[in-house]
Amino acid sequence: MLSFDIRSNAPAVFARLSDLQKKHLPRAQLEAAGATGRYIHAALRSEMGEVFDRPTPWTMGGLRFQQPSRSRPVVRIWLEEFGGKGIAAAQYLEAEIMGGPRKHKRFERALIAKGLMPAGTAAVPGGQAPLDAYGNVPGPFIVRMLSDLQAFGEQGYRANRRGARRGAKKTNYFFVPRPGSQLKPGVYWHMPNGLLGVVFRFVRSPSYRRRLDFYGVANRAYDRVAARFMTEAMARALRADNR
Repeated sequence: MLSFDIRSNAPAVFARLSDLQKKHLPRAQLEAAGATGRYIHAALRSEMGEVFDRPTPWTMGGLRFQQPSRSRPVVRIWLEEFGGKGIAAAQYLEAEIMGGPRKHKRFERALIAKGLMPAGTAAVPGGQAPLDAYGNVPGPFIVRMLSDLQAFGEQGYRANRRGARRGAKKTNYFFVPRPGSQLKPGVYWHMPNGLLGVVFRFVRSPSYRRRLDFYGVANRAYDRVAARFMTEAMARALRADNR
């Protein structure tokens, strides 16, 4: 979490203020803190849009900003740590901010838990994976894939849909090749058209270099505007008092 206190040098500043300025200081601090926080939040969103390829609304919405209050004119900005049904932004952006190995996504953890995917690998979309506008495999498709793979997970690596178990033509189901298969590791799809497609390929887990300078961008944004916003807020308060 980022925390910026607009009052960082308040005692020294307060000693130099006139009585009228001291009267309006709390109001000016609150206004300046809010403006500074919004500026930093916008700067981080802009940076995320630059360094990430088509970031999803979930990613952009994971950047949170807490409005300062009169009793505590402190700017707080953070990445959401609770993902609900998805993965929290703080979790999957950690490697982008700090560098290091990418953490497994929820569906990857499910595949690993079933023994279908080696722990040291990551699943990347294959040529027949459907992609949404952000370049990701849609959630409902992954849910259906996991449903297939978990149906017979305790008996091996293949999972049929109901039609196949009734003797129907074995299409439209997902499977993971057995060890020793000539197929490369991954999740395959017997598509409705009878062709065999690659949905996910299992590759060695990537290690990321730092792409999002989260703290640097925020600190530079604060340095650019905090003092100016405070001066402007005080000036507005004094002008209002003189009307």
